Amino acid sequence: MRITVLCIPVVILLYLIKLSPINVDQEQRERKYYHYATECIENLIQYGTDNYGNTHTPVLVSILDVNTKTCPENPKKLDEYYRVTRRGRRNPAGSNLFTDQATLKSMYYLSAISGNNKYAEFAKKYSGYVMDNLVDDKNFFWWGIHRHYDVFKDEMDGHQGNHHEIQAITHIDWEHLWSINKNAVTKQIEAIWEWHVINKITGEVNRHGDGKPGCDFSMSAGAYIEAFAFLYSKTNDQLWLDRALFLADYYWNKRDTETNLFPDRPNAGLDRFDGSCFVSSITGLYCHSLLKAFELTGECLFRDQAISYLKAYSKYGFDPKTGKYWGALQLDGKPISGPRIYTDNIDSKEGYAAAQPRGYLDLWEPYMAGYQYAVYTAQAYAYAFHLTSEPELLLAAQQFANWIKNTPPESMETADTWYKNYSNNQGLQGTYADKYGRTISFFLHLYVLTGEKQLLSEARRFADSAINKLFENGLFKGHPAKPYYEAIDGVGYLLYALLQLDHVLENNEKVLKMKRIIIESSQLEMPLDNW
Repeated sequence: MRITVLCIPVVILLYLIKLSPINVDQEQRERKYYHYATECIENLIQYGTDNYGNTHTPVLVSILDVNTKTCPENPKKLDEYYRVTRRGRRNPAGSNLFTDQATLKSMYYLSAISGNNKYAEFAKKYSGYVMDNLVDDKNFFWWGIHRHYDVFKDEMDGHQGNHHEIQAITHIDWEHLWSINKNAVTKQIEAIWEWHVINKITGEVNRHGDGKPGCDFSMSAGAYIEAFAFLYSKTNDQLWLDRALFLADYYWNKRDTETNLFPDRPNAGLDRFDGSCFVSSITGLYCHSLLKAFELTGECLFRDQAISYLKAYSKYGFDPKTGKYWGALQLDGKPISGPRIYTDNIDSKEGYAAAQPRGYLDLWEPYMAGYQYAVYTAQAYAYAFHLTSEPELLLAAQQFANWIKNTPPESMETADTWYKNYSNNQGLQGTYADKYGRTISFFLHLYVLTGEKQLLSEARRFADSAINKLFENGLFKGHPAKPYYEAIDGVGYLLYALLQLDHVLENNEKVLKMKRIIIESSQLEMPLDNW
C-alpha cells in the first residue's frame, strides 16, 4: 500500500512532463511567429538566390548552409538513408521550382500581410524565369522529383533518367504560375495529358512523363487531376473537366465495391503490396487533390469519391483500442499487421516491399515519399469536414488530433521505430520542417472549425518546438540533425504555418466567426489546409 501511494505522484509527474509545453526563452516569447517566418524569407532572398557559376539567375537554391549562408556544391550525406534514399532528390548544388512551391506561396502571403510587395515580386521573377528558360522538349518545366537546375554548372540536371515527375505530395500553385505565364502553364498541362496519361482508353497513368507504361501511383494521378481541373477553371473547356473525371474514374472503378478501398498502384498486380492494398498516400494525397478539383470545378463527383475513400479508411483503418490508424489495409478492410521489412534502401532486393507500412501508421517517419502520410491524412479529414460539415469526418480528424497530441516527435513511441537511433541522437527527437508545419496547420484548421481552445494550444506547442529545434542564424533548418535549410524538407510549409498561426492569434474572434483566415488589408483568403 505504501508503495502504491509513493508511485502515484511519480506517474502524474511523468504525465505532466510529457504533455507540458516546450520551454521557450523570454526572447522567443516576445517575438511573433510572423517575425521568424519573415527573417527566414529575408535571408533566403538575400543569400539563397543563385549567385553561382557563370550565369546568375533569380532562382532559389534548394540547400543553404545556415552557418555560412552559402549553397554547398557537394552537401553532406547526413540523413539520405532516412529521408530521400536517392541523393538527387535533395537537388544537390541546385534549384527546383517544384520543391519551392510552399516557400513561394509563403512569400506571396507575406507580401499580402506586410504590405511589402518585394516577396511576391521575388516569387514571380523566380517562377517566370523557370517557365521561360528551364523547359524541356516536351514543354515540361524542368522540375519535380527527378530533376533540378545545377547552379554551379548552369545546366539542367537530374538523376535516374531525368524523368518529369510531379506528385500530389506538393500542391502546385497553378494560379500564380498562370498569372505569370498562362501559355507556359497551358503547354505544361497539355504535356501531362500527352505524356503521363499513357492509356487514353482506360485512364492508366505513369508517374514518369515518357509516354510508356509505368507506375500508376494515385499520388501522381492526383497531381494530374488537379492540373486538368485548374485548366478547366480557367478556360471553361469541357475537355479538361472530362479528362480530370476520366482519371478519377480509373481509380474508382478499381475499388472493392463493398468497402470502397482501392489499390494505390492498380497496375502493379497482386504480387506487389501496392497493387493489392489501400494506403495513406490515398487518403493523405489523392483525396486532397480530389477535394481541390471539386473546389476548382464545382463537380460533386470529385468530392463524393474523396469522401467515400476517407470514410472507408476511418471505418476500417481506425483501431479504437489504441487510438491509432493502421498503415495499410487489404481491400476487404482487414489491417496488415507487422513486422515490417527494413533494409538499406528501396532499391534493394526487397524492392518496394521494404516500404510497406505494416502495423500502425507511423506519425513521424522521416521518408519524404513512400506510403505513410499520417499528418497529410489528418489534414485531409479536416479539409473534408470544412467542405461538407459531415460529423464522421470531424470525428476522424479529432481521432488524429488526439493521437498526434499524445505522441509528439519527442515521445517515447520513437523507441520502437527503425529510425530510433537517428531520432534519439543527432535528431534531438525532432522531425522535419514539413511535418511541423503541417501539424501546426492541422491543429489550427480544427481550431477554426470547432473553437476548441486546446487545439490552438497544440498548434503553439508544435510551433515553439519547431522554432527551438530548427531556427538557427536566421534560417529554419530542414531537420535538427543537419546544418542546412533544405527545400525538400518542407521549410516552406513551416513558414506558411507560422504566418497562419500569428494571424489567428491576432484576429482570433474574426477568424472563428468567419471560419476562415482573411487578410483584411487585401481581402485575400489564406487557405487553412497548407498544401
